[in-house]
Amino acid sequence: MNRALSEQDSNVDSEVSFVLVPGAWLGGWCWKHLTPLLSEEGHEVHTPTLTGLGERVHLARPDTDLETHVRDIVNVLEYRELEDVVLVGHSYAGLVVLRVAEEIPERLAHVVYLDALIPMDNDPVAASDFYPPAEWTTMEATAEGNDGGWPLPDDHSGWVGISDEDTEWIRKKATPHPLNTFEQTVTAENPDTTNIPHSYILCQDNGMDDDVLEMIRRLCNERAWDLYELETGHWPMVSEPDRLAQHLLDVPQTG
Repeated sequence: MNRALSEQDSNVDSEVSFVLVPGAWLGGWCWKHLTPLLSEEGHEVHTPTLTGLGERVHLARPDTDLETHVRDIVNVLEYRELEDVVLVGHSYAGLVVLRVAEEIPERLAHVVYLDALIPMDNDPVAASDFYPPAEWTTMEATAEGNDGGWPLPDDHSGWVGISDEDTEWIRKKATPHPLNTFEQTVTAENPDTTNIPHSYILCQDNGMDDDVLEMIRRLCNERAWDLYELETGHWPMVSEPDRLAQHLLDVPQTG
């Protein structure tokens, strides 16, 4: 179901716990424009940083993998005793939140994929599968010469709609992403996750080909996920925080 952006205020009546999981190169810092827009509506907002990134860059190790990042988020939910969580995974973290949902579905009220990687079918998938072989080989070579970390590419396509000031801020804060996390496969196997409402927020100017965007739209329709679309680049928490907040505030009312 493709849902149009509501220009009205959110109708969320009760407090919701949002857990926002950043994608590659980013940390909890990336949500700073978005967080106050959710918290001022009375909601609890958690912005964890994955191991080896952001303020946790000193914990980076070549053997940091996808399961490390899954454990990061599972522990946030369990140790902070969070329930009825709206779990948001951006980009690479789509695979992280998928695994979290597989492990602790009872703590989740809604899963949101924010311009994120998702399995196209029921087969196991790794983040590396989303890159052409030649590009992946280059990424591996770059990471090998950088202690296993993949730096933010200069030609990344996610900058649409981002100001010069915020571009400089992102480049300053971004840390090399532990590339080993891209090699573990995930699959959706726990039937309990099908009872959790899902939404996808698609950024139309994320640099993907039109056929990929259409594939995501088709998958959302087949899976009965709510689909929201934003005319912006890959980092809407920076380029369109107000419109993104409106979508997220609408999410708990869906499903």
